[in-house]
Amino acid sequence: MTQAKIKTRLCPHCANSIGADALTCPYCNADLLTAGGPEWPERDGEFAPATVGSRKEKLTVKSKAILVLGLLVFALGVYLVSGNLERNDMGPLMAEQQKALQEKDQKIQSLESQLAQLRQETQGTSQQFESFKARLDESQKNLAATQRKLTTANREIERLSAGRSASAPPPARTSNPPAQPRTAAPSSSNTEPRTYETVRSTPVYAEPANSARVVTQIPKGTQIAVVDSSGGWLQIRSKHGKPSGFIRADDAMFVSRSN
Repeated sequence: MTQAKIKTRLCPHCANSIGADALTCPYCNADLLTAGGPEWPERDGEFAPATVGSRKEKLTVKSKAILVLGLLVFALGVYLVSGNLERNDMGPLMAEQQKALQEKDQKIQSLESQLAQLRQETQGTSQQFESFKARLDESQKNLAATQRKLTTANREIERLSAGRSASAPPPARTSNPPAQPRTAAPSSSNTEPRTYETVRSTPVYAEPANSARVVTQIPKGTQIAVVDSSGGWLQIRSKHGKPSGFIRADDAMFVSRSN
């Protein structure tokens, strides 16, 4: 079957193919009744005059410009719409980031205040340490001075004791000698042991001199065996077989004679 051939023509305004009997262009809505003769070449190859071709060229450039402008306006609208959507989507994220920044600023301020407080406390502690160190140095100086004074006093006591022992007269012999006080050591050179009791804690010397080596220390109230006494010193005998030593006579008192 052969299809029926539909006659068409070109719209003199937009150059689109329309029906030959159309009264209005379905593309540009132009009124074709008032339009002149055809301005476009027919399909059978015939061309309109040259003036019609120049008008066609002008209309084509104008249409292209309108099309490009429309595309630009459409692209601008799409860009603006997408930008608004992106800003709307980024709004909560930006608010959250701003909140996090504010929290970090608050933490930094809190840490700075704590650091300032620690610096003040450290400064106060340093001042206290310097004050304590100064007091300690002063106490050490006072202690050293006291030790020097004590050493000088001990030397003076030893000197006075040695001079008193050298200048003391020998005891007079009588038929009935007076009873000796309990705090005095009887002068005797025999080896018969006597029992004494210390009246204070006293050191035991290796020799009858304050500068001699200290052998041991006897506490207060200890009973000791004295085998000899001379020059303000008592020679004692150890109960454990150790060598004998010497104590000052005024550090012990006589108790009884040993059997």
